[in-house]
Amino acid sequence: MKTKTVSLLLAFGLIINAALAGNTAEIGYTSDYFYRGSQQSQEAVQAAIGLEHNVAGLNASLGVFTNQSVDSSADSYIVSAGVAKSFLDGLLGAYIGLNHVEDVPGAAFSEVQVSASIDYLLSPTLSVYRNLDDSLYTFELSASHDVELGFADLGLGASVGSTDVSNSDSRTYYSVGADLTKGLSDSASASLSVDYVDADDIEREFVFATALTFQF
Repeated sequence: MKTKTVSLLLAFGLIINAALAGNTAEIGYTSDYFYRGSQQSQEAVQAAIGLEHNVAGLNASLGVFTNQSVDSSADSYIVSAGVAKSFLDGLLGAYIGLNHVEDVPGAAFSEVQVSASIDYLLSPTLSVYRNLDDSLYTFELSASHDVELGFADLGLGASVGSTDVSNSDSRTYYSVGADLTKGLSDSASASLSVDYVDADDIEREFVFATALTFQF
């Protein structure tokens, strides 16, 4: 299951994820778009592109994601770049990168992301983000598991996070989701997903999304 974040950025719908293998492009639709427990828009068209290249034993990645709201809500853009390294024959993984997040109209900020993961038993990943403009932090723990069904692949995932919304206030958010992915060809696939989202300051919400993914 692609962890929805742009990463392990939990933005429900399409995601830029530094762990994606190879170069990918995605386009799709989502019923709602949440970013770290905050609803940014309702119905939206989303697109993402991720590029990877091995440099001196490091996996360098560049990703661009956009959420284009169907209604009058703000449009969102995320650009992320970083490097990843695996250890112990791929059992452990580490990632460090820089993200730029912007809403139009709205606020914009840049942050540093550091993540560590274990490729064993639900593949837990711990990510820490530091806002470079306001010295705010986000901590997020996620886990995922994939099941081959024969006719399609089922991805299961969950995450919990805490993000600073100001120097004196924070938001705790949770999600549980599943996606079903079907290969259309050697380089294309289609997916359907549903996520249950909850946070301190929102009503519980189900998010439905569909996407086409292309590898090149």
